[in-house]
Amino acid sequence: MSRAAVADLCHLLSEELETSSVNPYALPVAVKITAALHFYATGSFQHALGSMGGIAQSAISSAIHAVTSALVRHAHEYIKFPVSPDHQERVKGEFGAKFGFPGVLGAIDCTHVQLRAPSENALIYINRKGTHSINIQVICDAMCNITHVFANYPGSTHDSFILANSTIPELFQGDPPLEGWLLGDNGYALRTWLMTTFITPGTRSELAYNRKHSRTRSVIERTFGLLKMRFRCLDKSGGTLLYSPQKVAAFFVACCVLHNMAIRHGCLPDINEERVQDYVRHDAELHVLMPIDPNAPQAARARREELVQEFGRR
Repeated sequence: MSRAAVADLCHLLSEELETSSVNPYALPVAVKITAALHFYATGSFQHALGSMGGIAQSAISSAIHAVTSALVRHAHEYIKFPVSPDHQERVKGEFGAKFGFPGVLGAIDCTHVQLRAPSENALIYINRKGTHSINIQVICDAMCNITHVFANYPGSTHDSFILANSTIPELFQGDPPLEGWLLGDNGYALRTWLMTTFITPGTRSELAYNRKHSRTRSVIERTFGLLKMRFRCLDKSGGTLLYSPQKVAAFFVACCVLHNMAIRHGCLPDINEERVQDYVRHDAELHVLMPIDPNAPQAARARREELVQEFGRR
């Protein structure tokens, strides 16, 4: 993150992180934030502030949790799903201009964050690869901004179950309903507001639709790549997080806030495409595809068919 981005972060959290001036051992706000950023970036407590500055690890730990809690409280200011007409039109316009897919309000997927076996209900945190994790639902826009995070479920939970229990269906089916749709992989069921690909495309038009869908939806994979390359605490390469599922979920949300702040400041790291594909393959191994549903809602199939015909004419 740039110096300007960190300065904005210090300003945002200053009141919440300031401690009583009568405590001579209280860490300054900037030191607390620096300690937290180092942890998010590496997944390690072994921070130079502790080894060179003589700061106790307990103080650094307290700083990390204080910064995390403060960022989670500000999440609603930085992670916003497009519900207003102006925001919806902007997001759809960006997807259309960048990928040529109309009506898209976001790309959706889930990603896993590995953690140690929880002290309670450890079995439900075991994912398909036999490791413990939490499964987190994320939606992003065409510019890799994160617009929705739902970090409430263990690693054994199916993506479609997480979606069904999130606020997203209610948003799209509300009164009035949102005009547009999400793009999801075949871990989700086809809906009027969630377009998936054809598992067995039978025509050139369906193949063209699948190619356009996959190219557009890949923005969520890139977003996960950006997020996990910047914040290694979320990736297994940073080591297994030795915290409760609730704390790991809070770390994830905090990193999403920082991710959006970084994008606002133009802080985009160089993308290592091989590394991004590693993330894609790893997450794909943990996903469970939906069985083919011949009884998908007629309205959903009709809406997808309209898109198929449109791409077939191009």
